[in-house]
Amino acid sequence: MDSDALVCFQQTRRGTGERWYKVYRVGVDSPDGFVDRMGEYVRQTHFDGPVTAPHWFDTGGGPAMQCRLAELGEKLVPFSTADVFVVTHRTVRPLLAVPMAVDIVPVLAEGIRTREYAGADCDTDGDDPSLAPAPDATPTRVVDADAFDPPLSGAAASGGRIEWFHLFALQAAYRLAVGPRTGVVETGGDHPTMRVRDGDGVLCLDLLDTGALKRIDRDLLFLDYALDADAGGDADRSVDESLTLALRDTARLRWRYASHLWHVRHGETDERFASIARNKTEPTYADERAAARGAFLDALCEAYGASLAPFSTGVAGAALRWETGTRADTFSLNEAPSFTHDSVAEVMDRVDPGYVPEKRKKRF
Repeated sequence: MDSDALVCFQQTRRGTGERWYKVYRVGVDSPDGFVDRMGEYVRQTHFDGPVTAPHWFDTGGGPAMQCRLAELGEKLVPFSTADVFVVTHRTVRPLLAVPMAVDIVPVLAEGIRTREYAGADCDTDGDDPSLAPAPDATPTRVVDADAFDPPLSGAAASGGRIEWFHLFALQAAYRLAVGPRTGVVETGGDHPTMRVRDGDGVLCLDLLDTGALKRIDRDLLFLDYALDADAGGDADRSVDESLTLALRDTARLRWRYASHLWHVRHGETDERFASIARNKTEPTYADERAAARGAFLDALCEAYGASLAPFSTGVAGAALRWETGTRADTFSLNEAPSFTHDSVAEVMDRVDPGYVPEKRKKRF
């Protein structure tokens, strides 16, 4: 599925030394012109190593916004943008914006329907194809509310298609809700639909309801996936491969806790769905949701450690800064986080989203 990204160019205000960023939106269907401007920027700026622009760095017009590094995540819509490239005076940092939302199955079940069609059954020819299925075309697969009947199985089971595909479904839903930039949009039917190519086929994603979408957690965790590749010692892994691995790994982790919450919501109580709110005698659904959010952050910290960014937003970013004593306007954590299962949920429950660490780490 087509995607677009943000690229942030560091600026420095003369006299104050304050660093801020011009943020451009780049995409596969953007006008030309950005490559030349980026090339000029690179030629005039000192970098410690070579800088290579991805092939889709082409856009037109001015910046989408301007902000400080610590404000970046507050400006973004979760699931709408996965890639954020920050160009400083020394390097280009590729970041993955990981949504911290784990209670996502209600959105998928109630708000989104996915219909998959063979390309031969759709209008895929010409300079501006509509990708619309023929009136008598039959979907090769439909993912709707029935796919999420508990206990989750088939495409919605752990390891199934939805474990990975939920990222793209939610991305499409947000773009239909706030304004799409890629794909073909149809608004004349019963529901707004986004049609995109998927290999030799076509995906039709229908936005059925925006209510659950509006209630989703907006916190974002930024992950420097190139730094993670370096730490892993895989010299042959490309940046694109590192991005794909990070996307899949974080999606798999999210789905683990999203599935747990869905089963709790439906009263599943056997050992497969035992409570993860271990410090509660009779945990409520809110307790389970808070514990799942904490467990998700703990799992990300265990997997990526110091590759996580201190300017991550909401209580997730604040918890990282509290645990490591790192300011929000820097790129690297002072140390790898060392949460425990119980402590991470406690910190996220108590820390203020705008937490700024003192010289000494404050204990609750």
